[in-house]
Amino acid sequence: MKKLLTTIALAGAIITGAQAQGIIISEINSNGTGGDFFEIYNYGATAVELGGWKWVDNASAANGGPSFNGARAYAFDAFSLNPGGIALVPTDAGGNAAGNTAFATSWGLIGANFLTFNTGLGTGNGLGKNDLVALFDSAGVFQTGLNYGTAAVTVTNGDNTTVSLAPFNRVGGGTSAGGHAGAAGGGAAAQSLIWDPASPGNAPLYTAASSVGLYGSFENPSDAGTIGSPSVVPEPSTYAMLALAGIGLAAYRLRRRARR
Repeated sequence: MKKLLTTIALAGAIITGAQAQGIIISEINSNGTGGDFFEIYNYGATAVELGGWKWVDNASAANGGPSFNGARAYAFDAFSLNPGGIALVPTDAGGNAAGNTAFATSWGLIGANFLTFNTGLGTGNGLGKNDLVALFDSAGVFQTGLNYGTAAVTVTNGDNTTVSLAPFNRVGGGTSAGGHAGAAGGGAAAQSLIWDPASPGNAPLYTAASSVGLYGSFENPSDAGTIGSPSVVPEPSTYAMLALAGIGLAAYRLRRRARR
């Protein structure tokens, strides 16, 4: 039994450096009623201070590309995201409280956590087709991102080193189909692209919010074609533990067979 638990522990310890803080982009909508937005989820065991972190989309070459130091890199105000917590970022609502209130009203949200960014600038930065969102920590190091285009994109850190952000992997196989986020996941343009919580945070799979109830998805009250799950907390822990237990049990059985 001890060896079985050890196997499970080792399986659960395989976390990439880029996502060691347990932060993932769990949802993106680039063409729905209420405005473009993305959602950040903390699947880790400790709170993460997001103040000073920056988000950037697929900024044009003229704007420096997707870069921590680019002209379209937006810095978050102070916000601590607790384990299992979600924060919403309406990207084209000005980055301020008024824009967040309008977004919450559109979706009928109550008590949702919102991040503000570059407060007072008055303009946001909407998402488009074949776009991405990249997140950098306050030191300028790329932490995680979601690329729903069809080609890998070079992301530049604060120290000018670069990393490549590949298109996301889809539930059921394959990668991003491109277009707006929902279409990239096999659905309609107005639907969200959402994380499948049965997949681990360091190797996420995504699909379109193509039906009400899928991973907590619901219709925007003013537009039945806009479907997403903003502020709905996924339940990855149960899935993850079952998956890890399955891996450990399989390894345990193989060892027992080898000894026979």
